[in-house]
Amino acid sequence: MSAIRQKIEARLDELEALMKAKNYAEAEELLPSITKFASVMTDEQRDFLNAVRFAIAENLDWTA
Repeated sequence: MSAIRQKIEARLDELEALMKAKNYAEAEELLPSITKFASVMTDEQRDFLNAVRFAIAENLDWTA
């Protein structure tokens, strides 16, 4: 796995942990450091980011 893909995976893991902890403010701050890699992300990873953005915007419970 390339270094970039490892960075993406690590940041997505961190983002998921923040969402599960309902720490939406920190999750929102982390998004730009992940979205800059959108061109090399998988469709699944981009879908996950879109779901996170939607949950933050609508203040939805991530664990529900």
